[in-house]
Amino acid sequence: MILSSRVATSLKQLSGSCWRGSVLTPTRTRVLAQDDGIAASLFPHALQKHNPCRPFSTSSRTGDTASTTSPKYSIAIARHVPKTFPDAISKFATLSSDDGIDLKNSMRQHEKYLDGLRKFVPTLCLPSIDDLPDSLFVEDTVVAIGNRAVITNPGHPSRRGEVDSIRQFLSEQLGMNVTDMRDYSHGQAYCDGGDVLYTSRHLFVGLSERTNIEAVKVLQDALEIDAIPVRFEGNALHLKSVVTHVDSTTLLAPDGSLGDDILSTMEAKERGYSDIVRLPNMLACNVVSVNGGILAQDVGCHKSKAILEDVALERGLDIEFVTCSEVAKADGALTCLSVLLNI
Repeated sequence: MILSSRVATSLKQLSGSCWRGSVLTPTRTRVLAQDDGIAASLFPHALQKHNPCRPFSTSSRTGDTASTTSPKYSIAIARHVPKTFPDAISKFATLSSDDGIDLKNSMRQHEKYLDGLRKFVPTLCLPSIDDLPDSLFVEDTVVAIGNRAVITNPGHPSRRGEVDSIRQFLSEQLGMNVTDMRDYSHGQAYCDGGDVLYTSRHLFVGLSERTNIEAVKVLQDALEIDAIPVRFEGNALHLKSVVTHVDSTTLLAPDGSLGDDILSTMEAKERGYSDIVRLPNMLACNVVSVNGGILAQDVGCHKSKAILEDVALERGLDIEFVTCSEVAKADGALTCLSVLLNI
């Protein structure tokens, strides 16, 4: 994949000779993160499919009449599994002493996740933060559209130490226009990125135990896009635990009342989402849609997998399945593990 000149220049400063112009080479390298003085791992793999990236402008406020063209993402940011990941907080996953999080398996599955993601977008994996067990879930720390990024104020107190390194990386090394949510509403605006669904036409913000209405205004003002609050209750941590998008008119949601209620609150059909695909397994509804591909979860539900394969085939999209069963034990899913940037 060809990167934008700004992204390539920024990452060249990190990785030195591993870059050949603006094209990632397949050489595995170690890079020095200038923001915190510690090593970050960059695994630039040659992509199986060439998807030229182009900027996606958010210079004017976007509403229901926005373009239906999805942004082409130039890079994804992930973070390595911390050694303390078995201590990650969990609300909805019920664990016994025999089926807790397996650290080694978590790391294996995460590497497979990165391999799958890199088939669609160059991916930079930042170093682990071992004293923060949930830091693997990098999505919760930032919401970004174009060159604008909002550093969140995570809803759970134990997670608020994760955001500073992300802020420094995005602002100092990628040169993004960064807004820090902690500086607004007297520090009382709270948001997990997992509650924010950006479909390229709308920005839906789930109001959950982790995200409040004060955060909606911060996101709307900083990103210059109308933010649509979505209240929901049920057996789900975040909005994207229930609903994600495949393209600008296609949503995935689970069968049953929880999916019904959230889609109704979103006014999904009224807002032009003509294809709403329902799956029997809720975890399977969480997919990463990026650059003409779908990274999906193999959750052992054959019906959900078959439906997703049909969805991809009908739309001419590539689909890659990975297993993230260890992440699911901490209420996590695929989108939690990366941040997509179109800069």
